Amino acid sequence: MASPSHPVQAPVVVLGGGPVGMVTALALARRDIPVIVLERGQDEVQSEWRGSTVHPPTTELLDELDLAAPMLAEAVRVHRLDYRDLELTETARFPYELLEGETRYPFRLQFEQYKLVRLLRQAVAQDPNVDIRFGHDVVGLRQDDTQVTLDVAVDGTRTAVTCSWVVAADGAHSTARKLLEVPFPGFTYPTMSLVVATPFRFEDAVPDLGAVGYWSGPRGRFSLIRTPDIWRAALSTGTGVDDEPPSGTHPDFLAAVALLLGDRPDAGELPLSQHQMYRSHQRLAASFRIGRVLLAGDAAHLSSTTGGMGLNSGIHDAVAVAAALAEPDQDAATAAYAQRRRSIAEQFVQPTTTENRTSADGVELAGRRERLIRLRTLAENPEDAKEYLRRVSMLGIQH
Repeated sequence: MASPSHPVQAPVVVLGGGPVGMVTALALARRDIPVIVLERGQDEVQSEWRGSTVHPPTTELLDELDLAAPMLAEAVRVHRLDYRDLELTETARFPYELLEGETRYPFRLQFEQYKLVRLLRQAVAQDPNVDIRFGHDVVGLRQDDTQVTLDVAVDGTRTAVTCSWVVAADGAHSTARKLLEVPFPGFTYPTMSLVVATPFRFEDAVPDLGAVGYWSGPRGRFSLIRTPDIWRAALSTGTGVDDEPPSGTHPDFLAAVALLLGDRPDAGELPLSQHQMYRSHQRLAASFRIGRVLLAGDAAHLSSTTGGMGLNSGIHDAVAVAAALAEPDQDAATAAYAQRRRSIAEQFVQPTTTENRTSADGVELAGRRERLIRLRTLAENPEDAKEYLRRVSMLGIQH
């Protein structure tokens, strides 16, 4: 690899071209702060079904970046949350209309993450304050009290980028976090999760089916989420993280669908557009600021996907870190960012997602019935139901 060329200088460098990195870059640019984005991959967004939930406060933040309108034009609007069981008759329903007056967007959106990234990259490409560079792999990082220098590999050569601040939004396997040797304690759930996408018309087969439904069942949680193009089913499996995932359609998925659809002749013949196993984690970086490097999104914290808080909290990080870097006293503002966002992750996001995952994964019949009765009791009291929706929608904790 060649020696470093003359360093390129920038006020802020953002690592990562995913949703958190793109929101950070756009929010900085809208404040007239020039930014360079370094993305390891190429300028192509794969059509992968990953996160899809956008909570009301996140829609508000995206609206400030002029992105809410194109998202709303295509997204599925969720007007209620339904909790059911694959074997029990007890149900609980929380209507989002209870949040009217609490937010400009009293509904949840389902909009695939890859589509949001495409919208963000289009917006970034049109902003002269953003220089986004694909195929740039950070391989080294050093800093002092005034600047950060990044060693970057590009097409077999090596260059340097020097900046005042780095925002590391480079995901769960963050290079910056590893180069800085930031502890990332936590745990990995012992069993796998599965996402299945299918064009099967569940709305024709399941009575009174809303856009989002959460079921408990004899093998754990099972959810159905309608996105603009397709139904997504997510479930816990009995497959351990060290086990070889079964080939073909997973037996736990087939068992859940059989309970959901009953004796329909097509219950076992669902066409699949995706069949993906993944691990879930709960991890939290020891610090969100290391010198002049700031962590955001999955680089800073990982949480269970149950409830859709990972993508949303990452976008909240992005807006907050951009606001901090726009303050006259950047040192104090970024220190406050790191403390505040880490506190939110530690005291709200991780406990909430852990409780969501643990309670939804319960398989004992009595425990499942007790959970549904508890949720129904909350749902039947408007004030309790509103407070529940505020919490699961992350209202009031985004800044």
